[in-house]
Amino acid sequence: MLNRKSARQCILLFATTLLSFIYVTAQSPTGTVKGTVKDASGTALSGASVTVQGKNIGTATDGSGAYTLQLAPGKYTLSISYVGFQNYITNVTVVGGETIEQSVLLVQSSDLAEVTVGTRSRSPRTAISTPVPVDVIPVAQIVNDVGQVDLNQIMTYLAPSFQSARQTISDGTDHVDPAQLRGLGPDQVLVLINGKRRHQSALVNVNGTVNRGTVGTDMSAIPASSIERVEILRDGAAAQYGSDAIAGVINIVLKKKTGLLDVNASYGMYNTSYDKNYALYKLNNISNDPSEHVTDGKTFQAALNYGFAVGAKGYLNLTGEYTQRGATNRTGTYTGALYPNVGGVNRDDSILNAKGLTRNEFDMRIGNSEMKGGALFYNFAYPFADGKSELYAFGGYSIKKGNAAGFYRYPTSVVSGATKYASDVFALYPNGFLPEIASAITDFSTAIGLRTKFWKWDFDISNTYGINRFDFDVENSINYTQFATGETTRPQTSFDAGGLKFFQNTINADLSKKFDVLAGLNVAGGSEFRIDGFGITSGEEASYKNFDIQSGATGGAQVFAGFVNTIGGNKTRNAFAFYTDLEQEFTKSFMLTGALRYEHYSDFGSTLNYKFSTRYKLHRNFNIRASVSSGFRAPSMQQQYYAKTNTLFVTENGNLVPKESGTFTNDSKPAQILGIPKLKQETSQSYSVGFTANPVKGLDITVDAYMIDINNRIVLTNNFGDGGNAELRAQLQAVGASNANFFANAVDTRSKGLEAVVAYNANLGAEHSLRTTLAAIFINNEVKKGADGKPIVHASDILVETNQVGAYFNREDQSRMEVANPKNKLSLTFNYKLKKFGAMLRFVNFGKVQYLDATVNPANPSAFPVNAFTGQKETLDQTFGSKLVTDLSFSYQLTKELGITLGANNLFDVYQDMHTHSGNFSNGRFVFSRRVQQMGFNGGYYFARVRFAINTKTK
Repeated sequence: MLNRKSARQCILLFATTLLSFIYVTAQSPTGTVKGTVKDASGTALSGASVTVQGKNIGTATDGSGAYTLQLAPGKYTLSISYVGFQNYITNVTVVGGETIEQSVLLVQSSDLAEVTVGTRSRSPRTAISTPVPVDVIPVAQIVNDVGQVDLNQIMTYLAPSFQSARQTISDGTDHVDPAQLRGLGPDQVLVLINGKRRHQSALVNVNGTVNRGTVGTDMSAIPASSIERVEILRDGAAAQYGSDAIAGVINIVLKKKTGLLDVNASYGMYNTSYDKNYALYKLNNISNDPSEHVTDGKTFQAALNYGFAVGAKGYLNLTGEYTQRGATNRTGTYTGALYPNVGGVNRDDSILNAKGLTRNEFDMRIGNSEMKGGALFYNFAYPFADGKSELYAFGGYSIKKGNAAGFYRYPTSVVSGATKYASDVFALYPNGFLPEIASAITDFSTAIGLRTKFWKWDFDISNTYGINRFDFDVENSINYTQFATGETTRPQTSFDAGGLKFFQNTINADLSKKFDVLAGLNVAGGSEFRIDGFGITSGEEASYKNFDIQSGATGGAQVFAGFVNTIGGNKTRNAFAFYTDLEQEFTKSFMLTGALRYEHYSDFGSTLNYKFSTRYKLHRNFNIRASVSSGFRAPSMQQQYYAKTNTLFVTENGNLVPKESGTFTNDSKPAQILGIPKLKQETSQSYSVGFTANPVKGLDITVDAYMIDINNRIVLTNNFGDGGNAELRAQLQAVGASNANFFANAVDTRSKGLEAVVAYNANLGAEHSLRTTLAAIFINNEVKKGADGKPIVHASDILVETNQVGAYFNREDQSRMEVANPKNKLSLTFNYKLKKFGAMLRFVNFGKVQYLDATVNPANPSAFPVNAFTGQKETLDQTFGSKLVTDLSFSYQLTKELGITLGANNLFDVYQDMHTHSGNFSNGRFVFSRRVQQMGFNGGYYFARVRFAINTKTK
């Protein structure tokens, strides 16, 4: 097995070999192909793509629509494309020392899905000409140069405003990566596919992750190989698209290419070292090297994409993908007591020696979950003979099966948790056990629609349906109290724990038309009717039941007690909306847009939202732009109806202690007793201002500042005890819980930020190019505070009177919104092409993050816990410094059809900072924080990718 040094040497050797091709390039004189790209009216199209098919050579037009290519003598096929227009294909013959003029007029496409997100105008615009900031990420061009295999991870390293890090020891969230835009919640960004609303995941993030209490969209269910591009609208857009679009909109555009068979496969693994034994050596003053070398996370992915021509201009594009991801483990060595004391003295060492064991046998699994899955997606369109109508459909099915572990149940914890049944448990698990959560996540979606002309208006009517199911099994576990039934001849170790489902059906009818008013007026309008549904499936009885409440033993399957459906049948609601959208170009320099949307929900009422934006061209190469909008987010069905008892580990006196905590709905009796109000919508007010520039050929610059105020943000509260209330105690005991939590509109926040993107495309000569992209975001998210500097919490009078506001919203909750995600992120990417050779070098800097502990008062140092490493009283608060991650890959086109890529993600094996306080190490187990994360903590990843692409069209 290769170690880190050998892996890097292999990569450098491969790089040296490929770079040698630079010195054997042809010395014959080159020829020039140049021209302009314009639309039918003669307007120059800046940023149009001009590529040489089969050669990985290309350029983009400048602000006047001009382009130049230097090519070696020979015959070439040029492809010229621009968003919103039909591709133009032409053949050219290049002669050394001569110049060929090749100017084209592009014809506007009839496919409305080509339009960049954020506008309903059919006048296409580049990212530097839009009135609001939009990133267009060509995933189809990028995916073969990177080692990341799922969309969340690919976008985290490409788009600074987008952030997603894998979570660990967090129940279901181990299996779905929450994703954020501008540091806001996963449910405050709207996801579309081909311009149509995508349904959310059924999972609620209820454990202690940075996105606790939120519900996101599982974008990893969409195979990256099926995607042509991703459009990220970084601006509030609720007035255009409805609920959730507070931070922005992500539109995923599926491939529609035909006649190209594209097969790719990749394999990679983590090869790294980390200080696994740091706490063990620190506590015992041992000078040995605490590091340990690890090779894990082996990942294989294979995908096939092919498009069939349907009729003269129609298509059916199909993608199949399979992924197998191995688990990673960055656990620390446990330093606490393993076995109960003997005669009041800890005898762990002698017991381990007698059993022939070491502490390594008691390791937890802290890292990426294991995951296997496959997906099949399709994208279809059929234009009718009249040339005015098109039938379209798209969607897909995916299934993922995951496995992750929870906290190790050491013999000491078995004694305290199983009480009188401990001896029965030890007969099965003499050294305790590591329980596992197995997931089965199925996702299905389909959309069908018709685009046509209706009284000279463009008309689009569609129906989109999606469903996500998240089912849980518990393995290598036990229900301590099942021994009380007297029927357990062979103890049950696996359990069906039930699950969740969310489904959504959306009907849209949209109209748009462009009028010759001044420089152009686009009028759009439409309506939407949507049904949301949520349901809970109960697990088998043994997964959740406490068969002997009086014993004091913990009931239900250890690590994850099964669901009990207390809400009855599926809960549904409906919403209908009407909108209008106007875009007026007063001149070719000045544009003003406005949108208004009315929406009514059957469960909480109505909302009216607006948006205005403008762009003014001060010079042909310099624009200023601004927008103002209101927005909203309806409480998700999951937040309204999720109900379950979970085992949560909370910190008490510096130790993690398991607590059975019940999540109750807001219309439940415990909510009434504590004065928890029913959920209402979040509302927002957004502002942005920025400029775009194209000062020289090939250089695009965008800079935008924004501010978003959000009122009544929904959080999952912390745990409330019964407080001596007998009625509340009875309610908790009925579900086997010792405390309760709820979803609540707890606080108001203000988010401010600055985003910048600088891209430069340089044509360096014959079949020789370099593209450089620098992108950055600087974020400041704050919970609004009173004059005393403390957060303003919307708590009920009952909570204030009973001094339980801290349980409603505390410092750790505050830190999740303010500082638990990177406050800034910068990326610098170089993409180099020379004939058949390509290289990608990327630097991503993840800004600092902070953990704020909820259990201590920073104003009272005397109450701080003692740091066992230093012997001093210290707060558990910690700042984790910024980290620079380097990705490098090299590719070579062996033949016209076959290409290979070798590379590394996190080439220099960078980790985020370790914990500095012994309490956060949790007796040595958590070397790295699971509460705040930047880029995860897995270390260097090395991969190889093979791509086979063949054009099956008849020449």
